[in-house]
Amino acid sequence: MKIDLTVERGPCNTDLRSWCLGIAIYWLISTTFSVIFAPNVLNFVGFAIVVIANICLLIGTLREKHILVFVWLIFAAIEAISFPFAVFGVIFHYGGYREATGINNVFGALLVYIITFLLIAFSARIVYSFYLQLKNNDANKQAPRTLNVV
Repeated sequence: MKIDLTVERGPCNTDLRSWCLGIAIYWLISTTFSVIFAPNVLNFVGFAIVVIANICLLIGTLREKHILVFVWLIFAAIEAISFPFAVFGVIFHYGGYREATGINNVFGALLVYIITFLLIAFSARIVYSFYLQLKNNDANKQAPRTLNVV
């Protein structure tokens, strides 16, 4: 079974642009509720990173700037790198990872981090595909078209 890193269209054969807007809005709202209902130092640091990355994704999607969309991909890479630390932090109870989820149960906190990682991976695939589309569109606009003159 082979999984492609890019897709031409979003789920249900929809436009990638609308999915990127939805992804940015979802992460902004979910992180805001996380900070409000389970305040923690770890949440406040992550809140700043999430807000910057998702505002860049919103503006980059609306104005079709591939550099701003790339900022969100950096955020996804940071999340992917921090996932093992979060898992070990929950299991061995260090760094406040268990408390950052709002759940003091090991299995519940692990479930939250696993679901978050899967959502980030799903979102990153769509945003990466949209980033490549924008980058290819910019390259096609800048390339001079030559015509034969008769």
